[in-house]
Amino acid sequence: MKQNSFLLIGYSNIARKRIVNVFLKNKLDFSVASKSFTQKIKGAKKQFDKYDDALLNSGANIVYISLPNSMHFYWAKKAILLGYHVIIDKPICYKLSETRKLIALAQKKRKLISEAIFFNYHEQIKKVVGLTKKTKEINKVNTNFTIPLPSNKSILMSQKLQGGVIMDMGPYAASIHRIFFNQNITFLKVSFKKNKNYLPTSFKLEIKYKEKSYSGLFKFGGKYMNEIEIFTNKKKFLIERVFSPPDDLKLNLKILKNFKTRTIKLKKDNCFENYLLELINKINNKKYSYYYEQIKSDHIFRDALEKKFLKTF
Repeated sequence: MKQNSFLLIGYSNIARKRIVNVFLKNKLDFSVASKSFTQKIKGAKKQFDKYDDALLNSGANIVYISLPNSMHFYWAKKAILLGYHVIIDKPICYKLSETRKLIALAQKKRKLISEAIFFNYHEQIKKVVGLTKKTKEINKVNTNFTIPLPSNKSILMSQKLQGGVIMDMGPYAASIHRIFFNQNITFLKVSFKKNKNYLPTSFKLEIKYKEKSYSGLFKFGGKYMNEIEIFTNKKKFLIERVFSPPDDLKLNLKILKNFKTRTIKLKKDNCFENYLLELINKINNKKYSYYYEQIKSDHIFRDALEKKFLKTF
């Protein structure tokens, strides 16, 4: 593995709980830029309190942007122009036009750009993909991702910072379409709920393809649910903790067939670590096109949700 160095811009919860731990475990060189966190961060080569200063003086070649949604486009564009490869917390950008600009810029500069969606790098998804002949046997998927209503002070509930359920959970909805189907949609129905500030707080979708279907509930407010049901003609797979699988627990994959349930015990697995190491490998081998297409595909799907939501006004 060639030597790479990371600059982490923003010290969010996911940065503290996942990103830095993976840097440390894999002995990856990293620096951190944070305007609010001033304490010494274990393992950080350098720390900055100004993002511009960090971009000019970090000595890194890969930037990971973990900032509020409204800041993603500005800092990603600046990083690419300065010659960095860029990884961005989901959602990559609010507007599809912004995402297209970043992809075009990354292509011109011959740099990798990736939206950090990585739940599918966990063993439980890889196992289902393998057991369904690389998803060819799958004919239906049902999802339910519901979280308790976030605090009004949360970024998730901020219009200014581009919160809302479409921005937060829309990338997951889009990735299910891409991972398990990747076909032309023949029917799309979406219903929404919004709060008094007109921020979308839930969406329920029904999608049909030529011979397959996909339904899902993505919601702020309610009992925590984080599961996916995957159907073939003969089996049903049930995955729990699908979008945020913990890396310190052995999870169970349930398979229902002929009214009997079989449980496969999976090893502990760190989906973010798997994702990050793949990115490093692609950077070393200068193979970026897959990520351009993935970002574009997911945002086109999310943009369709956004347009349908705007029609509710």
